[in-house]
Amino acid sequence: MRDKIFQFMCALKNRFIEISKKLFIDKLNPKIVLSFYALLDFWKHNPAYLICTICYFFICGSIVSNLFLLLLVYVISLLIVFSSLGEKILRLLNRVRPLETKQETEYLQPLFDEVYIRAKELYSYKLPDIKICIIDNMTVNAMALGRHTIAVTKGAMKTFTEDELKAVMAHEIAHIVYGNTTASLYVLIGNGIFSVFVLFFRLCLFLLDWLKSAFIGKRGIISFFLSLFQFYFELNILAINFGFQLILTANQRKNEFGADRFSYAIGYDTDMIEALYLLEKISLGDNSTIIQKMTASHPRITLRIKKLEELDEQM
Repeated sequence: MRDKIFQFMCALKNRFIEISKKLFIDKLNPKIVLSFYALLDFWKHNPAYLICTICYFFICGSIVSNLFLLLLVYVISLLIVFSSLGEKILRLLNRVRPLETKQETEYLQPLFDEVYIRAKELYSYKLPDIKICIIDNMTVNAMALGRHTIAVTKGAMKTFTEDELKAVMAHEIAHIVYGNTTASLYVLIGNGIFSVFVLFFRLCLFLLDWLKSAFIGKRGIISFFLSLFQFYFELNILAINFGFQLILTANQRKNEFGADRFSYAIGYDTDMIEALYLLEKISLGDNSTIIQKMTASHPRITLRIKKLEELDEQM
């Protein structure tokens, strides 16, 4: 395999020199010509570096030349996500479904309508049409999706009282009112595009690693620097991801406090506090690591309760 590649590179070099002589290279400074031929010889004996050079120019060149294309992909992706089709895709990915049974509709829809009407009285200029949905899961949870969907789990319906459930739904409405879910979609699409870029770069590194093993070997200064570059790349990706995660989670925690205050402000003050006390009781025994706590999207429940109880004291 290696001999065939070597023969191919020799033939390519000889053909390239023959064509270049006819065109312009022999008219250049002899030192430039010799340097150019030396580079061809180096590539011939080190195919991995040829691939590396091609990858380098492809990646660096595409950063500028394909910037408009990248922005176009980003805008088109956002248009899809913000459309009704995008909303349906988000529901599907999160296993969210509409109310279907008579029992679900008669219980949940009136509760949501009450909260929606109360919120609209204060935030009518910001409040879009929102649909209440269900997640078939017995965990106690609720979420806001996209710009028109709020979902509660079966577990939340069974665990919370009606008033507590209304407070939780008000909290989720706040995420849509304040644009938190819209911001999450911008981040989601950006992360997706970045992940594709990282995947492509990793494929290039994998190819270089294979060529390194096949033609250069696992020892030597060249192999060392290629391994060092791979380590540097992965370390940077890890640092970037972790840094962004910390920034995003800090913002998400701030959003949680704002959503709690929203629920409190439209009349579900005591109910929101009681719902949080119940969630705190359920979460006892959580053995999350320090890193998991640092990157958690929600602040400590006790801290959220404290903030709301301080509002009570100020009233």
